[in-house]
Amino acid sequence: MQYDVVFYVAYPYYFPHFLPIEVVLKKEGLSVHFVLSNEQNTDLMLQIAKKNSLDYTLGKDALKILDAKVIFFANVPDVNLKIKAKKVFLCHGTGTKQCGFENALERCDIVFVEGTYRYEYYTKMFSQYKNKIKKVGYSKLDPLFDIQDIQVTKLKEKYNLDSSKKTILYAPTFFPSSIEKMDDNFPKDFKEYNILVKPHYLSWERKRYAKQRKKFEAWSKYDNCHIYMSKEYDLVPFLMMADVMISDESSAIFEFASLNKPVIINRFLKLRWSYYLNPKKLFNRMDKNMNRYRVLGENPTSYKEMLYVTKKALADNSAFEEARLSLAKDVCGKLDGKASLRIVEVLKDLCANP
Repeated sequence: MQYDVVFYVAYPYYFPHFLPIEVVLKKEGLSVHFVLSNEQNTDLMLQIAKKNSLDYTLGKDALKILDAKVIFFANVPDVNLKIKAKKVFLCHGTGTKQCGFENALERCDIVFVEGTYRYEYYTKMFSQYKNKIKKVGYSKLDPLFDIQDIQVTKLKEKYNLDSSKKTILYAPTFFPSSIEKMDDNFPKDFKEYNILVKPHYLSWERKRYAKQRKKFEAWSKYDNCHIYMSKEYDLVPFLMMADVMISDESSAIFEFASLNKPVIINRFLKLRWSYYLNPKKLFNRMDKNMNRYRVLGENPTSYKEMLYVTKKALADNSAFEEARLSLAKDVCGKLDGKASLRIVEVLKDLCANP
C-alpha cells in the first residue's frame, strides 16, 4: 500500500506536533501512517498510537521500505537515509534554537517554520533554500483555540487540582536547568497554590539527572504539588490549566506566552563543572538569540527573587502583556488554530506532484 504521508516519531513528545496535522490530513482524505522508533520508550509510543487509533509500524527501518509520497520528520533525517519519498521537516520545539535547520534545509524538500523570527533568519542565512522554507505557525498549539472553560474545569478535575486555588506550572528543561537550584520546600513556599511540575522527558530518562529526580521526590511529599512523569508526554493540557509558568531555557516559555499568560524565566542555573572551568563552552551552548526574547517576563537570578516575582504575577498578570503577545507571535507565528491546515495544504501539493 502507498501512503500519502508518513510521520516518523523518534520520541513521544513529537506526537503533540503531529496529531493535529494528522487530524486535518484525514479530513482531507489523505492516507496517513506512523513509524515509531523502537529504540526507547516503546511501550509509551505504542500506548499513544493505540489511544489515538493510529495506523503504525514499529521500527525506524520501516522508513526504507514503506511506499510513501511524503515522510514527515521532527528531527533532522539521517544523511544516509535513502528514500524515494519527499522529506519534510518541522522542528519539535519553537523558539530561537537552530534545531539542525541547516542540515534539514540540505536534506529535506520542505522545511516548515513557525513565525517571522525563524523565517527571516533562515531565508537570509540560507537564501539558496528560500523556496523550501514555509512559514505556517505552530501546530502544537492548534487544539488550544477550540478550548472552552468547561474543558479546563474537567481537566483540573482529572488531575485532582483544588479549583479554589490558582495554578503554577513549573516546566524546566534538563540542561542548563534551574531544577537543582530550586528549594526542597518549593511547594511549601507556594502552599496557597496548585503546583504542576512537568519536567523535560530527559530529566526522567538519563542517569546523569538523578539529582533532579531526587528534587522531584522531595516535592512530591507535599499535597499541593503534582509531579508528572514522562508518560505525560503532552504539555498542552498543562498550559491550559496553569495561571503562570516558571521555566528557564525551555521553548515552552513561548508556547505559554502565546496564550497571553505570564512567564517567569529563571536565570539561576545548575551547570556542569566543565562549564565553570570553560565559560566559553557555556557561551557556545546557550542560545545567544534568546536574549532578545527575555523581555517576555520576569528573569529572576535567585530562588528568593523567583518567589517574589511569581506571586506578583499571580496577583496581576498584566505586566509584560504587550511583549508577550508581540514576541510570542514573532516566534510561534500566526495564532489562529489553523497552522495544521496550512501545513496540510503544502503536503497536498507535494503528494500531487511526487
